Amino acid sequence: MSRSRKSVVIRRLRQGVQVVSLLLFLYLFWRAFSPGLNFRGSDLFYRLDPLTAITAMLAGRVWIPGLALAGLTLAFTLVFGRVWCGWVCPMGTLLEWFSPRRKRGRQLRPGRKAPSERWRVVKYVLLIVILLGAVFGNQTLMFLDPLTILTRTLTAAVWPALRSAVNELEGFLYQFEFLWGPLDVIHDSMVYPLFQDVEAFFVAAVPVFLFFLAIVALNWWVERFWCRYLCPLGGLLGLLSKLSLVRREVGNACASCALCGPECPTGTIDPKNGMRSDPAECVVCYDCMVRCTRDGTAFRLQLPEWKPAAWKDYDPGRREALTGLALAATGAALAGVEPIRKRQPADLIRPPGARLTDFEALCIRCGECVRVCPTQGLQPSLLEGGWQNLMTPRLMPRLGYCSYNCNACIEVCPTGAIPPLSLMEKQSTPIGLARVDQNRCLPWAYNIICTVCEEACPLPEKAIWLEAAEVTNAQGETLILQRPYVVQELCIGCGICEHQCPMGGESAIRVFSPTDTGLFLGGV
Repeated sequence: MSRSRKSVVIRRLRQGVQVVSLLLFLYLFWRAFSPGLNFRGSDLFYRLDPLTAITAMLAGRVWIPGLALAGLTLAFTLVFGRVWCGWVCPMGTLLEWFSPRRKRGRQLRPGRKAPSERWRVVKYVLLIVILLGAVFGNQTLMFLDPLTILTRTLTAAVWPALRSAVNELEGFLYQFEFLWGPLDVIHDSMVYPLFQDVEAFFVAAVPVFLFFLAIVALNWWVERFWCRYLCPLGGLLGLLSKLSLVRREVGNACASCALCGPECPTGTIDPKNGMRSDPAECVVCYDCMVRCTRDGTAFRLQLPEWKPAAWKDYDPGRREALTGLALAATGAALAGVEPIRKRQPADLIRPPGARLTDFEALCIRCGECVRVCPTQGLQPSLLEGGWQNLMTPRLMPRLGYCSYNCNACIEVCPTGAIPPLSLMEKQSTPIGLARVDQNRCLPWAYNIICTVCEEACPLPEKAIWLEAAEVTNAQGETLILQRPYVVQELCIGCGICEHQCPMGGESAIRVFSPTDTGLFLGGV
């Protein structure tokens, strides 16, 4: 087999691996919505992500065995280079597919210039800030990890929007009686299994989607802009690729025809340097090999003459390291001086058991717990808890409660930020404490019979007790009302009482964080 033919086969293999990897990512995403399926393994991609593993262990000061799989990614990178970015990463695959120059030779439009090569240093600065931030116990910028971006976007925006569109389409088609039979079959076999537990509302849907849309839109400026200039995971793997054993080489047969240059999705082939490329920027896509007419390039094993690849002007140096240190220290300091009520507001309720760990340090903002929550009570926070808690999960009981017989979020957390509690342990671990607002509660404020919160409480020994009270209404009639109050020692803060409260708007019974002791003064 000729080298060019072999290159075509390898490129086809790469494209096949991309499709399989993306489908596997989507399958693992979907199965989290499907009751009865084992959640174990649904966080596979995060366990293979070395940036997740390194930052979680640095921030938590703990060894996390479940993240050891990331060593495989590091090993493959040290041997073959940035194959994760070009072959496996679902974010990179989508950006490659949504490139407007994919079928146009990847040339820039006339009059449009690519950013300076120095822009590539941005991803390395971001990487340094993230790593040093983790040392300081701050994981805020992990929302820039490509896997967290894609998971959040699918969870909060794409999947709910798709479900809503399908429901609207079904509602329209069901107007035609002759379609009822086929529609019932399609709904039962496809629509219901796909979307049965997907809610249509996420408070951060718009900003999350716009952020993803901006990343995709940058492809219209330069192909794979995110991968070239911004991706911190790409920066980490790029630095390791400087040491890779297999690298692209330009041989004597190269005619410097420059046909391969426009084919490179990351623009790393340099005509001024004999059409050579930087292994830190090469994603091993083999597009250049297919385009080469003289077999002038090849990926070769560097042994026994192996040595690290040359350092480029845009590679990080002392200045970038100091800049990253300054930014990380500044970010940690600013987050630390935010008012305590801003960093730990009374209504910032964490997932089960989160207060048993260093949650803010271990949470990588991956959105896995948000994805699997069956009631969609877990939501990604914006600035409700300050910058330090950006994109961390919080329970919003008015939208959805913490189901008493569910520990899905515990099973999928890849870093242990939500500790591995058994279902029985989870059921007895408080995440908050309910409080009755007597100024809004129907029996307390309006002498109207209501016991919804007491009936909804799932605990074997109810945490909401009813107290009989004799009242006189406006007509002078004497009524016996059952007024609810919360037993602090029994309440675990699941939020079902707040969710089910019939009072319009803000619930008459609300769950607050158990750390805010002052909220119980003067309450019920």
